[in-house]
Amino acid sequence: MCWTMGVSAAMVALGGAGTVVSARRKDPLAIPVTLGYFTLMEALQVAGYAVIDQCGTPVNETVTWLSVMHIVFQPLFINAFAMALVAKPVSTAIKVWVFSICAASSVLMLMQLYPFEWAGTCAPGSQLCAERLCTVSGDWHQAWDVPYNGLLVGLERATGTSWGFPSYMLVAFALPLVYGAWRLVIFHLLAGPVAAGLLTSNPNEVPAIWCLFSIVIVLVALSPVIRRSVTGPAAAPSG
Repeated sequence: MCWTMGVSAAMVALGGAGTVVSARRKDPLAIPVTLGYFTLMEALQVAGYAVIDQCGTPVNETVTWLSVMHIVFQPLFINAFAMALVAKPVSTAIKVWVFSICAASSVLMLMQLYPFEWAGTCAPGSQLCAERLCTVSGDWHQAWDVPYNGLLVGLERATGTSWGFPSYMLVAFALPLVYGAWRLVIFHLLAGPVAAGLLTSNPNEVPAIWCLFSIVIVLVALSPVIRRSVTGPAAAPSG
């Protein structure tokens, strides 16, 4: 493991600065809020380094649980961010529809986290799947071990996937295509799960690396050049 608490703390500072810049520039509210939300994840990762591999301790379990809760609600922020950046304005009706689907995904993910006896356990090898709740060392970053149930194991087997929480993938990557954010989806896909998957052999480390990269992904909103490349000229900032 070569990533450290200090480097994660630097990412917190970067994300915090980006949030302030975006807010002062009077970007659409969703942009600084999303920056702030993913900066919070980096702060949780800093806390995770303070108790890494201390499985069974109250602080480690709390930090791990908060990190998982952060993931549960990420699609709401990802879609708010995407709708704020997309070149063609998104109608209020579509926004309500999008946020409703994101909320339904969050409920489903929470159901996966509840220890229903009838649902069995998650499939080993699926992202985050483990027997105990703990933040542990990964190949070069940290990994989250989460004991969730097997509610959607059948779906994963049928589709040949090991995402662990398939509704997250659908609302984070398929849903934005509906309102035209395909460029941002491609950028997010390559710079997020694809890059993270190439950097580790540990499926439980992929989400942590992905969240780490999310700070860089959302910072595209601060660069007019990059922003135009993923959204189109109409979404470029005025100041």
